Amino acid sequence: GSVTLARQGVISLSVLLVNNLLFGLGGESAVAVYAIISRLLMFSLFPVLGITQGFIPIAGFNYGAKNKKRVEEVIRTALLYATGFATLVFLIINIFSNSIGDIFTSEPLVLEKAPAAIRWVFIATPVVGIQLIGAAYYQAIGKALPALLLTLTRQGFFFIPLLYILPSFMGINGVWIAFPIADLLAALVTGSFLVYELRKDFNS
Repeated sequence: GSVTLARQGVISLSVLLVNNLLFGLGGESAVAVYAIISRLLMFSLFPVLGITQGFIPIAGFNYGAKNKKRVEEVIRTALLYATGFATLVFLIINIFSNSIGDIFTSEPLVLEKAPAAIRWVFIATPVVGIQLIGAAYYQAIGKALPALLLTLTRQGFFFIPLLYILPSFMGINGVWIAFPIADLLAALVTGSFLVYELRKDFNS
C-alpha cells in the first residue's frame, strides 16, 4: 500500500507545482489548458492502469509458485496490451488535438493554446506502460523498496526537477515538454531494472 500512497502523494505535489508555474507563466488560460490535459490523462490512461492492477496478483502468484515461464508470459502480455492501449490513446489524441478543447470550453484563448500543449504532453504516451508494468512487477514479487523508487521515478525523480529547470529556459513550453521527457526517462530506467531483475531471477 505504501507504493500507491507515495505515488498519489507525489502526483498531488506535482499538480500543485504545475498549476503554480502555469499561473505565473501564462495566467488563468494556461491553468485551464492544464485542467483539460489532467482530465485527458486521467480518463485516457484508465485501461493501462487497469492492466497494471490486474497484472500484479497474476505475476505475484506465479512468481511465488516459481513458474518462471508463466511470469515471463504475463509480463509480455501486460506490456503488449498496455503499450497497445497507450499507443491508441496517443494516436486518437494527436488526431483530434485541435478539437478536443471544444468539449471542455468555448474560451478562445484556451482553445488556441490547448492543441500544442496536448500534443507535447501526450507525445511519449506509448512508453508509459513500460514504467507502470516494470514498477508493478517489483511490487508483485514483494520487493517494496525498488517498487517504491521505480514508482517515483517519473513524478519524483524526473518530472518535478524538470519543472524547476526547463521553464527557466523555455517558458511555458518547458512545462509541457517536461511531461514527455519524464515519461521517456522513467521508461528507460524502469525498463532497465525490469530486464536486470528478470535475468537475475530466471538465470539463477
